[in-house]
Amino acid sequence: MILLDIKKYIKLHHEVTLSDIKNHFDLTDDSAKGMLSLLIHQGHIQVIDSESCASGKCNTGCTQANSDEHYLWRDKCFISLSIPVQII
Repeated sequence: MILLDIKKYIKLHHEVTLSDIKNHFDLTDDSAKGMLSLLIHQGHIQVIDSESCASGKCNTGCTQANSDEHYLWRDKCFISLSIPVQII
């Protein structure tokens, strides 16, 4: 039940942080990450690189790093495929 609520919340807001999820659903860090990992595995959400600046625009020159994980809603499932490649 809560997994569906988290999915709806991310879909509604399109992009959320781990703190947003934890605060909105009153979850611990581990429980929020566990539920988000299921949605990531299903391909419904995608983790966005958290090494960007706080403004979200890499070329603004801000020096304040944003360490919170960001999650993006995917209208179409996004599933990474592991394909082994051999270079000869």
